[in-house]
Amino acid sequence: MRAQRPSSEGAFRTLAVVGLAFLALLSTGAHTVRTGETLAEIARANGTSVAALVSLNGISDADVILVGQELRLPGTASSKATTYTVRSGDTLGTIASKHGTRVSALVQLNGLKNPNLIRIGQILKVPSGGGGGGGSSVTPPAGGATTHVVRAGETLGRIAARYGVTSSQIVAANGLSGDRIYVGQQLRLVPAAGTASTSATTYVVRSGDILSSIARKLGTTVRALQDANGIGDADLVVIGRTLKVPAGGTGGGGAVRCPVQGGAKFMNDWGFPRSGGRFHEGNDFFAPRGRPAVAVVTGTVVQTVGRLGGNQVKLFGDDGVAYYYTHLDAFGAKGRVSAGSVIGYVGSTGNAAGGPAHVHFEVHPGGGAAVNPYPRFIGVC
Repeated sequence: MRAQRPSSEGAFRTLAVVGLAFLALLSTGAHTVRTGETLAEIARANGTSVAALVSLNGISDADVILVGQELRLPGTASSKATTYTVRSGDTLGTIASKHGTRVSALVQLNGLKNPNLIRIGQILKVPSGGGGGGGSSVTPPAGGATTHVVRAGETLGRIAARYGVTSSQIVAANGLSGDRIYVGQQLRLVPAAGTASTSATTYVVRSGDILSSIARKLGTTVRALQDANGIGDADLVVIGRTLKVPAGGTGGGGAVRCPVQGGAKFMNDWGFPRSGGRFHEGNDFFAPRGRPAVAVVTGTVVQTVGRLGGNQVKLFGDDGVAYYYTHLDAFGAKGRVSAGSVIGYVGSTGNAAGGPAHVHFEVHPGGGAAVNPYPRFIGVC
C-alpha cells in the first residue's frame, strides 16, 4: 500500500508528533515520508530492511505509513548490535548462522577467548543486520515471516518488496534457477543453514575434528577448505561451524553421484503444494520402475518403511549431509556403502502407489532442515 495522507481530524495531532520526533532525530538520521512512498522503497533507499524500520519505529502495520511521518533509520542513533541469550543445544556456529553473521564476528564482538565454550543463559552481542565481517548478510523478513505461499498474479519482485528482502535472497533460500515461481508454491524467505549449491556442499564441524581429518574424510585438501571458508589458521576450527566443501570433495574422494542412474527426469519442484497442507521438500526423479537408485556419496544406509514414503532409505553421508530416498520399489545395499553403490530401485510405494514410478529425494545438511537438491544435482544428473 502506498503512503496515505492523514485524516483532517488527526492532522494537527500528527504534525505535532512529527515535529517532536523531528527534533529528537536531527542527530540520529531520519526519513520524512513523501507521497507515494512505501516502507519497502524507503528501506531499499536507505540500505536497511522493512523489518528494521517496523521494529525501530513501533509500526503495527507495515502497509500503512503517513505522508510527513518521520521514520527513524538504523545506523547512527540505534545500537550497532542486538543481543541473543544462549539456549540449550546452541553452538557459536548455529547462533552465527541464525543471525546471518560469522563465528569470528561473534568472537570479536563478545571478546570470547574460547569459541567452543559458551554457557546456557549467556547473553551475546550480535552484529546488527548480520554481515559478520564481510560475509553475506541475511535480511530478516518483515513481521517475522519465514515462508510465503505464492498467489495468482504475484512476482518474485513483489513478494520480496512485501517482506523487505531482496529477490536474490529468496532465490538463494529456495535454490531457484531463475525468477520463475508457481501458484501454490511455498517459498522460504531466509536461507536454511547449509543450503546446497552447485559449487559446494557443506560439513558441520564436530567435537574432535581438525581441518586435516575433515579434508581426508571429504576427499579434499586443507588448503582448499581454507580458501573456500576464509580460514587463516588451519589449526583453529570451531565446533558447530558449517564449512563449505569445494566441489569434488564429497567423501570417499570421488565426485557426487546422481541419485538415479540412466537418465532420470526431474525438475525444480521444491516447495510445490502437496495433500494435507504439506509442501514438497525435495525433488522427484522419474524413471522406469526398477531402475537403480545409488548412494550419492560414501556413507551409511538405514532402511525403513513408512505409510507416506513407502520403502525409504536414509543415507548418512560422510560429508555430514543426510540424503533421503522414498517410494522405492525394493531395497539394495545397507550399512556402510561407497558412492555409486545401489541402495534401492525406483518404484511407487507409500502414498505414490498407482502413480508414475519415481524416487522422492531430499537433502538435509547436518541432518537438519531440508534444502533444495536441484541446484546441486542439476549439474551431475
